[in-house]
Amino acid sequence: MELEITVTPRETHVWAPRPQAAQELRHELTEAGYLVRDADPWDLDTAGLIPDGEHLEFDPAHIFDVGFGADANATLHALVDSGHTLIWHRWQTRLSRKVWGVPVAIPRRGRPRAGGTETATHFGTTVRSTRGLGLRISREVYATINKRSSSPRWHRDDNPELWDALDSVYEDAEHRILTDEWCEEHRDRALQNFDLNMAHFASLDRGEFERALRSAVASQRGMVEVKDLTKWDGVAGLYVMVLDEYAQVYVGATNSWTGIAKRVRQHWTTQKQFDRLIFGDVDKSIISIDSFRALDTTRIFALKTESSFADENDLLEQFPAKFTLNRLRGGNDAVHLAGFLGVGAVMRSREFATDDPSTTELDPA
Repeated sequence: MELEITVTPRETHVWAPRPQAAQELRHELTEAGYLVRDADPWDLDTAGLIPDGEHLEFDPAHIFDVGFGADANATLHALVDSGHTLIWHRWQTRLSRKVWGVPVAIPRRGRPRAGGTETATHFGTTVRSTRGLGLRISREVYATINKRSSSPRWHRDDNPELWDALDSVYEDAEHRILTDEWCEEHRDRALQNFDLNMAHFASLDRGEFERALRSAVASQRGMVEVKDLTKWDGVAGLYVMVLDEYAQVYVGATNSWTGIAKRVRQHWTTQKQFDRLIFGDVDKSIISIDSFRALDTTRIFALKTESSFADENDLLEQFPAKFTLNRLRGGNDAVHLAGFLGVGAVMRSREFATDDPSTTELDPA
């Protein structure tokens, strides 16, 4: 397969086209005694190699670090000897024919990236598909298995009872790699939930949705429809992402440090972690906005305000719950309530018509 490469003086990142491929390569190289480490974007960011607005493309699920110098030489040679092709990632600006003594191909100008890339101009900005996900949500890639846990590192001493209860979910002593059995079962549950959500969307009245949208927007004095997202860079405020095909909205808030434009782009480029696709019960979980892709967003409304977080939940509550994708209540109070009462106090869900018994996730994350 084609493996993309980025390099800094202290790190060499290998980008696989899919998380499963990265996991298999990591396992093979580690078993053979080669250096393989978790990928971190810090050096790339420090070197100025990550383009503005594209930080979230750096997904450690399909990237690993092989170090530098002799270690990188040995590991890269092993990949080439196994029949893989190394090619520079588009972020790399200074291209040479070799890295650490191993040949790396220079991509042709305009050449599509490994795994296939779609591009489009959307709300005045260029959007690209990443990791083979396309520019619209798709059942085929919605629940692609990734065995690496997305949870922060923790230890048994932190909570022995919970650690032991989750022990069978992981295949390693550090609770970082999920078992094949859990992943297959989780994928089936995630696709069941996907189908329930899609059936729900199809059942909604589009006229009622439009009336609810117009009423909510009208309730926010100064909220306007966004045509050019670039004009909202660094602007604090509230935003409403509209997904007309599904009769859904997502209500968000951001500060000026991030800005509305960047926050919307983050939703478009983020991939919801495999082990977090279900939030609560299978027959109540709402599909995350981060599982939808850029072209699923057909309209955006925004309001410039410094009190965005204080007003976020009030705007969200203007919409009937059946039309919203928010998994949590909005506003500053949500964090405090979750801390005192648990995440269940701020969780939002929906009821689906189903004959199957409710199945609650034992979330390893």
